[in-house]
Amino acid sequence: MKYQAPWDILLGSFRKGTVTVAGDAMHVMGPFLGQGGSVALEDAIILARCLAQKRHEIDIKTNGNQVIAYKVGEALDQYVKERRMRLVRLSTQTYLTGILIKNPPLLVRFVCNILMKVLFSDSAAHSQYDCGCL
Repeated sequence: MKYQAPWDILLGSFRKGTVTVAGDAMHVMGPFLGQGGSVALEDAIILARCLAQKRHEIDIKTNGNQVIAYKVGEALDQYVKERRMRLVRLSTQTYLTGILIKNPPLLVRFVCNILMKVLFSDSAAHSQYDCGCL
């Protein structure tokens, strides 16, 4: 397991074929925001919803395994698309908080504080995310 910087999450590939990563495998975060477990639960809800939506599009009587694999791939693409920006935002907030905890030089601390104020003016917004219904 390794920490994913915000740019890794923004540019990374989280799916290959009918396999994807979720939870901490997708977004390892420091404990600074206390969101690791709740974000993993969000992943589970969104992944289940994406798979369920595509399941209804499959007619097993007329379609073979290739179509099922294709629909699962579509569901996983939708899941990754839906999660990416939420994870970039949380990862950025965790990254900047981690820098500030290390007691950096004054200029770095100033820049990080400005970025935190501009990007995350509501300090509790990360805990008020609604991932929707299952």
